[in-house]
Amino acid sequence: MRITITIFFLLVLISGTGLGQTPQTVSSVDAETYRLWLARDWDGLLYTGNEALKQGIDFYYLRYRMGIAWYEKKNYHRAVRHFRAAWQINPEDELLAEYFYYALRFSGRDYEAARVEDSFSRQMKRRLALPENRGWQRVYLAYAYNPGAPSLAVDRVDTETAVEGFQSVSKEYHLINAGIEHRVGSRTWLHHSYTHIQKSFYFFQNEAGQRFQNPDDKTYANQYYLGAARLIKDGLDVRLGFHFIHLLDYQNRTSFIRGRHQVVSVAVTDQNYVGFASLHRRGQFLTTKLTLYAGNLNNAVQHQQDVAMILYPFGNLNLYSTSVLSHQSEKPVEGSWRSQFILQQGLGLKLTDRFWVEADAAFGEIRNFFAADGAVVYNDTDATSKKYAATLHAVLSSHMHLRVDYVITDRESFFIPSQTGSQTLEAIDYQTRSFTVTLLWKR
Repeated sequence: MRITITIFFLLVLISGTGLGQTPQTVSSVDAETYRLWLARDWDGLLYTGNEALKQGIDFYYLRYRMGIAWYEKKNYHRAVRHFRAAWQINPEDELLAEYFYYALRFSGRDYEAARVEDSFSRQMKRRLALPENRGWQRVYLAYAYNPGAPSLAVDRVDTETAVEGFQSVSKEYHLINAGIEHRVGSRTWLHHSYTHIQKSFYFFQNEAGQRFQNPDDKTYANQYYLGAARLIKDGLDVRLGFHFIHLLDYQNRTSFIRGRHQVVSVAVTDQNYVGFASLHRRGQFLTTKLTLYAGNLNNAVQHQQDVAMILYPFGNLNLYSTSVLSHQSEKPVEGSWRSQFILQQGLGLKLTDRFWVEADAAFGEIRNFFAADGAVVYNDTDATSKKYAATLHAVLSSHMHLRVDYVITDRESFFIPSQTGSQTLEAIDYQTRSFTVTLLWKR
């Protein structure tokens, strides 16, 4: 009997609680979120909105207000989600389009922002001070200098070795890089880049009993990069391209002249290529990238696969981390395939409205290596075992940006024997530092 009475009272209590709850409707949610929007109670608005979405209540002004709430909280990645849902219902609302456009820009989604900009009227573009020519995306010019290895590294080269082969130690280099990115069609962008490098290095060679040293050998590189990005749909794009490298070097040859062996310097040119295909997927907090490379640097064949993740914990560019895991396989002309993993880890932090910094490090033997969708190529004969970099970004104006990079690299110089299976000499470890200054115009 007691059990029956207890169950009866529980049923009455549950029934009374259910009767006391007022189910949400479109009208009640509309009225409540409008009140919270007027009061600028963003947390309350988002709580009410999320509860409504869980119950299947979804309408234009709900998404509009939730997008504004996340925008005001500076979580632009979440704001994009709701603005997009509202914009698909009513793309004619110019204020909504403006919110959507800037949420995309502040999320770093420039390609998607350009698609929204296509819907702007001429008067709206003029009001937002947007350029009439929407073709140009960015133009940049960069200069880099690296003083190279210290003299102690050169002094460690074994010039008395009986093993035939050669060894080089990188010295200073100067780099000039210029590039443009422009739009071709409604969903496609092209990135062109030209790079000129003038590099000097210490060179030692032992061939046919003749030893030769050049403390200031030089090589020149002219490089052209072409990359194409195609926006497949919102949050997804594919990128394809290639990097062509033309090298001019002065190599030593042993010739039999006037009855004896002599070493002469001969101009030699070489052409290297890098091709890539990349898929970029952008979510609310995480951007993922998968990139495949193929190249033929330094008389070898390279295959490389990159998996990258960029995390935005607060849904904006104030703080982000980048992780890239690369698997590289390489086969020289004579020899078997070798493979290795390389890890790159970075962190970005916004200091003020005009300044932010980035720091990153790379671990693994970086030699004949590709990065940044093929735009960066590490084709030095010396390997990089560790790399540490710090970058300062400064916003000079609404369109002009300045970037300064400071990079410390731990390098290794190897003696390359003329014949496989010959004695391997001890590698020479040294450290270099480089500075790069980039001036960028961005629309």
